[in-house]
Amino acid sequence: MSASADPQATIATTEVRGTKTQRADALHDLSVAHVELGHLDVAARFARRGLRLTGEARFHLTLAWIDLDRGRRRQSLQHLDLATPHLRGRELARARCLRGLHLCQVAEPRLAIAELTAVIRELRRHGDERWLANALVGRGIARCNASKLVSAEADFSAAQTSLLAMGEPGRAAMCLHNRGFVAMLAGDLPLALRRYEEAAKAGLDSASRPEALVDRAEALLAAGLTAEARRVLAPAMELLRRCDRHVPELAVLNARCALRDGDPGPALRQGGADVEFMLAAGKLDAVAAHRFRGPVQTRALGWLAQARRSNRRGALAACRAGLKLLDEHHGDWPRRELTGHALGLARTAREVLHWSEQHRASVSLPTNEPELARALTNLRRARAFGLPLEALERDVRRLTLASRSRAKPSATAPANLPLISFIVHEGQTRAVTLINGRAHLSVVPDPAELVRTARLALRAGRAVTTDLLPEAEEVIVIPDGVLHEMPWAALGRRVHVIPSLRQWRPASRGGHRTWVTGPHLAGNEVPALQEEHGGTISRSTVESTLHALEGAGIAHIAAHGHVNPDNPLFSYLELGDGPLYGYDIARIENPPEIVVLSACESGLARAFLDAGTRAVVATTLPVPDAQVSEAMAEVHRLIGHPAEAARAVAHLGFSCYGTGTRVAA
Repeated sequence: MSASADPQATIATTEVRGTKTQRADALHDLSVAHVELGHLDVAARFARRGLRLTGEARFHLTLAWIDLDRGRRRQSLQHLDLATPHLRGRELARARCLRGLHLCQVAEPRLAIAELTAVIRELRRHGDERWLANALVGRGIARCNASKLVSAEADFSAAQTSLLAMGEPGRAAMCLHNRGFVAMLAGDLPLALRRYEEAAKAGLDSASRPEALVDRAEALLAAGLTAEARRVLAPAMELLRRCDRHVPELAVLNARCALRDGDPGPALRQGGADVEFMLAAGKLDAVAAHRFRGPVQTRALGWLAQARRSNRRGALAACRAGLKLLDEHHGDWPRRELTGHALGLARTAREVLHWSEQHRASVSLPTNEPELARALTNLRRARAFGLPLEALERDVRRLTLASRSRAKPSATAPANLPLISFIVHEGQTRAVTLINGRAHLSVVPDPAELVRTARLALRAGRAVTTDLLPEAEEVIVIPDGVLHEMPWAALGRRVHVIPSLRQWRPASRGGHRTWVTGPHLAGNEVPALQEEHGGTISRSTVESTLHALEGAGIAHIAAHGHVNPDNPLFSYLELGDGPLYGYDIARIENPPEIVVLSACESGLARAFLDAGTRAVVATTLPVPDAQVSEAMAEVHRLIGHPAEAARAVAHLGFSCYGTGTRVAA
C-alpha cells in the first residue's frame, strides 16, 4: 500500500537505511506520509534530507507540494522550476498538475481549468490514478471559483470514486467534503452540512485537514449559529498554526463572527476582502454589482445592497429578486435582512400583510433520521443524570440543520373568516385586519401591557375586555412578539391562532384516540376520559408516545411542561423516561389531527403545528390541579370543534392554536 493510502503504517514501518537508493525511497515515503497527516514541517525535513542525499527532482516536487499547502507560493514555484527540467512522463505531468493548482489560487479560473483539463488527459494516458484524482480535485476547485458548480460536483465525485477504488478512504472523504462546499456555494445549506457530516463519518481527519473545519465553521455561520462557528474555528486556528499553514479565510470568518455579534470593527479593518464587510462599510454600489454573479449568498447580498440604494419601488423589487434567488437554491441567509428591509418600506395594509408573512421565521423540521433519534436519547440520558447538556444540544441542532427538511404543507386561510395579523418591526407592533376582502392597518400602542392585563384578569377570575380583535364571532389571529402569550380564547371569540397564513389546514381525516400521562401529576384525568371516549392509553415513555401519536385522530397528553424561550424545540413535556422535546415531535411522520396539551405552558403547540397537526388546544397559564379534570372533560365533549372547546375553558388560559373549525360530520 502507498504512503498516501496508509500514512500511519508507512511511518511505523519505514526505516531510513540500506543503500543510497533505499534511503532516498524511505525518505520520500516518509515525507509523503507526513504530508497526508498534515505534519508539513516534518514532511519538509524528510524531503530536504532526500534532496541533500540525492538531489533528485522528485524531492523538489514534494517540497513544491508542501509549500503550496503552506501557502508559500513563491517557494513552491521555485521548487517546480528546479524540478521540471529533470522530469519526464508521469513525473512531468505531476509537476504540471501542481502548476495548475497554483493557477487555481491566483489566475482567472478559466486558465486553471484549461491547464488542469490538459493535465487530466495526460495523467489518464499514464494511468496515474492518484495524481489524476489530485487534478480532478484541483479542477473542481477552479470550477467552483468560476461558479461552474455542476461541473465542479462532477469532478469531486469522480475523484471520490477513484480514491475509494484505490483504497484511500480518507482522501475520498475529503472529496465528499468538497461536494459539501459545492452545495454551500449553491446556497443549499442543509445539503452542505449533511455532506460535511457524512465526510466526517467516512474518515475525514480534520486534524490533518483543518481547512475542513474552516468550511464547516462557514456553514454554521451561514445557519446563524455564530457561537458554534466560533467553537469550530478555535481548533482550526490552532491546528493551522502548528503546521505553519496560512489560510486567509480564517481572518475573514473571525471578522464575520464579530460582525454577526454586533462588532463591525474587525470587518471594517478587513476592508474590501469580503462582500459582507463591504456592505457593513456602506459600499452599496460595489456590493450591488455582485447580484448577478458569484455564490448564492453573495448574489443575495448584492440584491440587499441594491434594495438599500434604491427608491421604494426599486427596493421592493430588489427584495423580491433576492428572495426568489434564495427560494430557488434553498438558501436562508440573508432572508430576514431582505424581508425586514421590505417590511420597513411597506405602506399599505396588504403590503404589510404580504411582507409580514415573508418575514416570519419558518421552522424547518427534519425527517425522522436514526442519528437524530440517538442524539435526542443521549440528551435525555444526560439530563436524567444531571450531566452537562450544552454540547449534546449543539449536536441536536447541528444534525437538524444537516438533515433533509420535511415537505411543508401549504394552505391559505379562508376568505370568509375575519383575520388579524400582527407584526413587530423596529420596535413597533402593527396590525393588519382583513374583513370581507377589505384590509385595514393600525398600530398597537403597548402590547405587553395588554397581555399583562389580560393574564391578571384571568388569574383574578374576571372577564377580559379589549378591543384588540375585530367585532366578529369567529376570527383568525396571527400573533407576534409578546402577543404569543395572550390568552386569545378569553377575548370572547372563537379564535384560531396560527403562526402564519400557510398553516391553515382544513380537516382531512379521522384516526384513533390516544392518551398519554406523564409522571408526578397531582391528579390524573386520563382514565375517566378514556373510559368515556375510548381509545388507548400509551405507556409513558418517549418512544411509546411517539408510536401512539403516529396517525392519531385525537391525542391527549397530560404531563408537566417546560418552556425553552431561546429555542422552542428544546421545550419539553416530562414523560416517564425523560423529556419529549419539540425535536422529537418532528420525528412523527403522520402527526395527530388534534392535540390536547393538558399541562402548564409547554411551548410545544408550534412544534405540533409545524409537524402538520391541524389544531392544538393548550394553555399559556398554570392550571390549578383541582380544575383540570372538569376542564378536560369539557374540552373532549367539544373537541370536534377545537376553537369552541378552547373557548369553553378560556378562563384557564386555554386557546386553540391552528385550524379550530368544526370537523365535518
